Amino acid sequence: MRLTAFLILILSLIAVTGCERVGRMTGAPSKTSLPDYYPAGTDKGEKVAVCYGGATTSMEALAAAAAALCKEPGSTVEFVTEDLHLNECPLLKKRRAVFTCHESR
Repeated sequence: MRLTAFLILILSLIAVTGCERVGRMTGAPSKTSLPDYYPAGTDKGEKVAVCYGGATTSMEALAAAAAALCKEPGSTVEFVTEDLHLNECPLLKKRRAVFTCHESR
């Protein structure tokens, strides 16, 4: 009986939050703010930051999401750094990766 009530409660919460909101928190990589610091020797080009789930996102999907955020269409990206704490990413996509955009030639 308690299990049934618990399941109904969980399903109701999911329905109330909406599929879009759940997808933003658990789905594909998404844009976030840039960190205040970068490793020494980092390229000075345009930077983009992406939130992702470490267990569910491949590096190829992460790079494709970062490239889509670059201002120049068709840009390639280079991984700069990542962090896991004190960032604005949702709890289920807590990792933040930073990439440098390079114009395609």
